Amino acid sequence: MAGFLSRQSKTLHGAPAAGFHVDHVSRHFSGVKAVNDVTFTLAAGETLALVGPNGAGKSTLLQMMSGVERLTSGFITLNGRRIDHLPPERVARLGVGRSFQTSRVFPALSVWDSVMVGTQAPLLRTGSGLLVNPLHELFATLFGTAGWRARVQAQEALAEETLKLFGERLWPRRHQPAFSLSYANRRRLEIARVLVAQPDFLLLDEPAAGMNPTETGELTDLLIALRQMRPNLGILVVEHKLSLVRKVADRVIVLNQGEILAQGDPDHALDHPEVVEAYLGRQRRDNASTAHLG
Repeated sequence: MAGFLSRQSKTLHGAPAAGFHVDHVSRHFSGVKAVNDVTFTLAAGETLALVGPNGAGKSTLLQMMSGVERLTSGFITLNGRRIDHLPPERVARLGVGRSFQTSRVFPALSVWDSVMVGTQAPLLRTGSGLLVNPLHELFATLFGTAGWRARVQAQEALAEETLKLFGERLWPRRHQPAFSLSYANRRRLEIARVLVAQPDFLLLDEPAAGMNPTETGELTDLLIALRQMRPNLGILVVEHKLSLVRKVADRVIVLNQGEILAQGDPDHALDHPEVVEAYLGRQRRDNASTAHLG
């Protein structure tokens, strides 16, 4: 698969800039400032948590970073290349994978086929992020060339490896249809489909939503393991559960009313008095260490 994943980055104004950069980004809806003048960088190999009360603008920010929403102002660059004008499929081809706030799976496909869909993503990009030659792909598929067979074997090996990351939750169920899975396993399947595409940056929108404490702990362990297995993977996770955030995040950004309220290491950012007040009110500051962000 290494051959599928090599790519080069164009630069903005001729200067290379590694990382995922959000620069003075705003998104306004009929006067409502969902995101207002937000600036930060997600570095390769960093796990950054984005937290805040409901309506703080977290999901809107992920929508803009993945190309689903357009910016009102500012710009977003990926490894020096400006991407805020690109559609979601082009952003994905450049190495950005994301999950959604609500589970999105192909219900009629088996677990195995759902993950195999994700292995197609690297095939749709070259070093410039453009589509490969469709006629060449059609010929290779119809005639089963040696190169095509080797590629399918590599894709299947990657799908197996990815499913086994989730232990007994997905691999034994690989032949089952996605609709038969529990809610938590559908969440896991969505993440597996994103991971198998070998993204450079992974955007997770409330991955632990609807999971019980045991399931949340398993997801926490998976994210920690990913950091070890893929040390250059940049992860941005939007999450309400502090137990997960404190264990996996190198850095935390707290959004409130579309603006950055605080940022820093998890203990500093989450225990900041203004952050506690934004979530709980003045009289409940002392309970912040056990708060569940809602």
